[in-house]
Amino acid sequence: MDLYVADRSFNKLGTVNNRTSLRWVRRYRKTGEFEIHCPATSQNIEKLQRGNVIIKPGDPEAGYISYRNLQEDNDGKELLVVKGQFLTGYLNRRIIWGTEIINGLVEVAMRTLVTKNAISPTNAERIITGLSLGTLMNYTETADYQTSYANLTDELENLSNLSEIGFRVRYDGSTKSMQFETYKGLDRTAGQSVNPRCIFSKDYNNVEKQEFTESDSSFRNVCLVGGIGEGADRKLTTVGSATGLDRFEVFSDQKSLSNVVDSVTLTDAQYQALLQGKGSEVLTQNKKICVFDSSIDKNANRKYKEDYDLGDIVTNINNKWGVRLDTRIEEIEEVYEDGNEKINVVFGDEAPTLIDKIKQLRKG
Repeated sequence: MDLYVADRSFNKLGTVNNRTSLRWVRRYRKTGEFEIHCPATSQNIEKLQRGNVIIKPGDPEAGYISYRNLQEDNDGKELLVVKGQFLTGYLNRRIIWGTEIINGLVEVAMRTLVTKNAISPTNAERIITGLSLGTLMNYTETADYQTSYANLTDELENLSNLSEIGFRVRYDGSTKSMQFETYKGLDRTAGQSVNPRCIFSKDYNNVEKQEFTESDSSFRNVCLVGGIGEGADRKLTTVGSATGLDRFEVFSDQKSLSNVVDSVTLTDAQYQALLQGKGSEVLTQNKKICVFDSSIDKNANRKYKEDYDLGDIVTNINNKWGVRLDTRIEEIEEVYEDGNEKINVVFGDEAPTLIDKIKQLRKG
């Protein structure tokens, strides 16, 4: 498999010569990443510059190089290691320039945020050249949401978590351009009959290794949200319900969430809806962790990108552990090394990373 190298305008410069290793990590709700190891030849050093783009034929994603490392191994051979993010990472270079109130369809809100801050911003210097909107899929998920001056990618991830809608920036080789698109995987679980089913189990001989994790250490299911006001006059609302030991409470301080936007005062109902949206956001960030991490046999009865793909909801079974889980494919890591190909799949939401937790603290 050849990997092509292109400049920022997607003009091809050639291929990666004598690659020894490739990690290609696709993610449903976050920006994917890649890592390439190859000999430090003059051709590779010249082409694999920071900012240049890696194109993997047949993939909807491409990636840009953000890291280079030149080194010698124990035998004195010179090696070049490059890493980078998929094109969706370009959106991480933008913030929400001002205040945006989202009261309606999540898909439309995602597209609006990208349009205002990367495609057609009022300041032409903020335009990401070559980026446009993909096809409107007419998804029906809704949200009440307000955001100000936050990172654009972070807000897209939040909306994805609220709605289960995935997003990415797709590379279009025919036009040398990029498209921001929303998408959903297919329901391929054992209990449905609309799509071909996909079941992963050692009993089916399509899984080489499984790891299952469940945790409620950070779980919260009732959120008290505090808005503007002091004491008895403070605006409060509650999201979620549970009783007894099954009730896990959390407080979200939204005192900075104003009820005045562009000199217009929101009604109590409109402001309560925004507080409800903040509460829902907090609860999605504090879900129970239930995840299968599996190494898939690529030669088995389920073929990657034919029988399952990123974003699909599938069934995982381990009868010995007594575990059966219907969950979404959140991440697929493709590893090409020493002439071999390995596919590692993450099913379900993983525990938040330290960076995720820091972002949550900053948002309040």
